[in-house]
Parts: sequence; structure tokens; C-alpha cells
Amino acid sequence: MKFSLKRKHLAIPYAVYLTILVFIPLLFILYSSFTDNSGRFTLENILRAFTSQEALSAFIYSMYYGGLTTLLCLVIGYPIAYILASKKFNMPKTVIVLFILPMWINFLIRSLAVREIFYVIGIPRGNLAAVIGMVYDFLPFMILPIYITLIKIDKSLLEASADLGANDTQTLWKTVIPLSTPGIVSGSTMVFMPAISTYVITDIFSGGTLILFGNLINLNYNSNWGYSSALAMVMLAIIGISMAVSAKFGKDEEGMRGGGLW
Repeated sequence: MKFSLKRKHLAIPYAVYLTILVFIPLLFILYSSFTDNSGRFTLENILRAFTSQEALSAFIYSMYYGGLTTLLCLVIGYPIAYILASKKFNMPKTVIVLFILPMWINFLIRSLAVREIFYVIGIPRGNLAAVIGMVYDFLPFMILPIYITLIKIDKSLLEASADLGANDTQTLWKTVIPLSTPGIVSGSTMVFMPAISTYVITDIFSGGTLILFGNLINLNYNSNWGYSSALAMVMLAIIGISMAVSAKFGKDEEGMRGGGLW
């Protein structure tokens, strides 16, 4: 019997991977969310995840600090991505690699190294240090998508903007930034999702004073697995909403192919 390999067969290893390492663990977490320590069905974990003061506080702090980190990364990362993509500045490829290089290094090692720098320059552990640490760790995830989007912008659109009398500032605000919206949304999602779910970075830089959703899940992991699982499902729902928003704007708009800035 002759076996014919089709394109759909190539998806089998990935499907097996998703089933074993994603779907089955999620089913266990979902099951634990509705059971107590003795394995009996209960809604207490879900109700506590939505009504307890600690969960509401962690949710508010997660949204606030996740949004603040995303905003700071956008304010810092967009100009960097713009300079890297613009042919006016003619940045060498090695500089681009230097901005991407931190993504290749384990974030725990980077965080510990930055914490030692904080000790030397006198920045105390706390919420401010945690925000700086998150911005440092997640900034490359903002720069890269925006940079990729910017280099896809057709330079004829920029030339058309100049021909119509727009100066560089007007072209930036009315042409470049609107066309780079998919990169902004993608980068914001890539920063916001890990920012609200992180717990190692906040522990390292805040010393346990800043409790986000990820920290709360970690604190209840050993003592109350069901409650921790319910919190994880809530956080998964938040991440799912963020991904849905990203998917809506993620596709490149028509006219963004080819060329590069200037």
C-alpha cells in the first residue's frame, strides 16, 4: 500500500504537540477550577476569583502596570523602530541586531543583572524598579513588530505625501503612524500580555511589594490549587481578549508592501 504525503499531514506533529502540551494541561486547569482539594465539584474557586479583594486588587494592579509598561514601551520603542527603519539615518544592520539581541537572552538572567545595576546606582526595590524592569525586559517585543511594519511601508506613499505639500512631521503623523498601526497593535499585545502575567520580574524588582495576577497565582499554587487554577483561567480570558483585539488589526493594510522608509 503506497502512502502519499499531503500538505495536511505536515500539521500532524504540530497538532500532537498542541494536544499534549496545550489542550490537555488546559483541561486539567479547567477541571481544577471547579473542584476543591477533595475533588468535589464547587463554584467557590470561580466566585472567589471574581469577588475576593485580593483578586480584584491584583486585577486592577495588573491592568494599570501592564498598561503603563505597554505605554512606556511604545513611547520609547516607536522612535527607536522609526530610526532603525528610516533610510535617512542609514543605521547599520549590527545596530538592529543589538536591539534584538536581548530577546535571545533568558529574561531571568537579564533581570538579575539589571537588579545588580540598581543596587550600584542606588535605585531601591519597589514599584518603580518593577516598572523599569518590565520596560527593560519587554521593550524589544515592542520595537521588533513596529520595525517590521515600518520597513514594509511603500516609499511611494511617502513620496506622494511630500508631493502633496506635507512636511516630514505631517508625513509622520498622517501617513507613517496610521500605516504602522498593525505593528503598534502587535507590539502592544506582545508587551501587555506578559506584563500582566509576569511574576518573576515583579518579585525580583519589587521584593514582593507589587502583586500582579501572575504573582497571586504563584502565591496560591501550593496552598490552594483550585483557586490558583481559577485565577489562571481568568487571566487566560484576559489574554484571549487581547489576542482577539490584536488579530483584528494584525493584518497588513493594503499598500504596505515593499520598499522601506525613505
